[in-house]
Amino acid sequence: MSKRFFVTLMLVLSIIVMVFAPAQAQEFEEGSVLNVAWPYQVPPTGHFNSFASGAMLLGIYQDIQFPPLAMLLWADGEYDGMVASEFGWDDDGNYVITVVDGITWSDGSALSADDVVTTFMIDKLRGTAVWSILTGVEAMGDTVVFKMDSPSSLAERQILTTNIRPASVYGDFAARVDMEDNEALLEELVEFRPEAAVSAGPYVIVADSITESNLMMEYNPGGIGADTAKFEMVRIWNGETEVVTPLVANEELHYITHGIPPTTEEAFTDAGIDIVRVGMNDGPGIYFNHRIYPLNVPEVRQAMAHVIDREQNGFVSLGESGVAVEYMVGIGDALAETWLSDETLDSVNYYDYNVEGATALLEGIGFSKNDDGIWMDDNGDTLSFELIFPQEFADWSAAAENATAQLNDFGFDITARGVQFQQQEQEVYDANFEMAIRNFGIGDPIPALHYLQQLDRYNGQGLLAGEGGGGMGFDVNVTYSGGEVNLREMVDASGQGVDAAAQSEVLNEIAMIYNEILPIVPLWERYTNNALNQNFLSVPALDDPIYANYSSTDSWMAYLILTGQVAPAS
Repeated sequence: MSKRFFVTLMLVLSIIVMVFAPAQAQEFEEGSVLNVAWPYQVPPTGHFNSFASGAMLLGIYQDIQFPPLAMLLWADGEYDGMVASEFGWDDDGNYVITVVDGITWSDGSALSADDVVTTFMIDKLRGTAVWSILTGVEAMGDTVVFKMDSPSSLAERQILTTNIRPASVYGDFAARVDMEDNEALLEELVEFRPEAAVSAGPYVIVADSITESNLMMEYNPGGIGADTAKFEMVRIWNGETEVVTPLVANEELHYITHGIPPTTEEAFTDAGIDIVRVGMNDGPGIYFNHRIYPLNVPEVRQAMAHVIDREQNGFVSLGESGVAVEYMVGIGDALAETWLSDETLDSVNYYDYNVEGATALLEGIGFSKNDDGIWMDDNGDTLSFELIFPQEFADWSAAAENATAQLNDFGFDITARGVQFQQQEQEVYDANFEMAIRNFGIGDPIPALHYLQQLDRYNGQGLLAGEGGGGMGFDVNVTYSGGEVNLREMVDASGQGVDAAAQSEVLNEIAMIYNEILPIVPLWERYTNNALNQNFLSVPALDDPIYANYSSTDSWMAYLILTGQVAPAS
């Protein structure tokens, strides 16, 4: 047999193999669409710069565009790697991750350690909280080393849950951090507008599909979770509760995370639509602009807490899913019972409904009522304030209106005003408010991250680049009955190390201080009442441990999509 014949034969055989060998298995049915919802802004207000205000992140569905390094399975306390195939502490107290192999972004670039470094360098530019612990981040082949002075469970959580962005899009910005004027660079980042969405997940936004009603995400064959994806497309319906609930009712939309009122929940149940109820460790609270007298006086905030019946407020807002906050320590009650001692929980002020107690608090600082029954401060000015709330959030709107009525019954003069939900959030960031309804926590098992919602996000930092402003103007250097402390530094200290007992000791002290000064007034904790139509979606049984995952960070729905556990109903 000649060499030429042999080479030709091998070439023919290889072509036959290529023709008849199956392509990478696609487990979805052609034309299958997952119909879910999240509010977004259409271009040009909405855009593809995932670091800047107005980004089309799509809430929990950012995980299927920019998967995090890992997701926590809450029921067993273990992380499941996504971008990271391996992760843990080294002997020097640094955190080291290995990037999963064989994944490509939708623009064709390979997922690599450079993407991880890029993401965290831009987070450094933005001043995110993890950089109060990190001293550096370095790529070494397919591994990334997060350098810090000592191990920190808070840093581990912040690192692993960070959504990774592409170096192909943001690498130039990351390379310039600390190499030039960071303030000017941040302004440049805020104005940056990529032309297309880029995803390392199983789906990517189709730019020309975006309308006021919905947008489409198409299959990304190289992304994380693409090998197990059960849908060819994902449709994201746009809008808040009053927009999406009719779509659920007419079976165009099959899963929502929106808080629905009790009457809607009952109607959905009667129609055979399941309600998934999961504790969120989060809910609405009343924020105050601490620059305004006398909202910056603790007794005023304490009096307000005493005259709002939080059980009533939660029930009229969200029925069984609005559970009154009991302990009033700045974190949800389940977290409080996990991390705080019985002594602390027995010692805190529950701020039970107590008109007489509220009256004594205000009179004790020289306040009194005028002839019209309205409270006045010690300067003779009435306690008249505006409370803004996101008007499209049905549950928060009800909470605001009910709280306003209860406060006014006591003699405050509060005016509630609904504001378009994206604008209302920015008004709080910009300090353009007197009182406001915003979330007091975040779906996370680390208490420090809940406190940072109040002390960072709503206290001047914002959430994305370009959102920062004055916030509520709360001075973290606080004076309380035990002396003076920097509350923000204490929160950082509560996440240092990996000794839960030592962390708990700091958290007990924070809880007592918070409970006394009450920077905001938490109202109730939201238990999800997510509508899920299993006539169209096949998911694990509703008693599966995955539903212990809150529907934001470590979202159970995002996890099921990424792992191929949600599919069209058979």
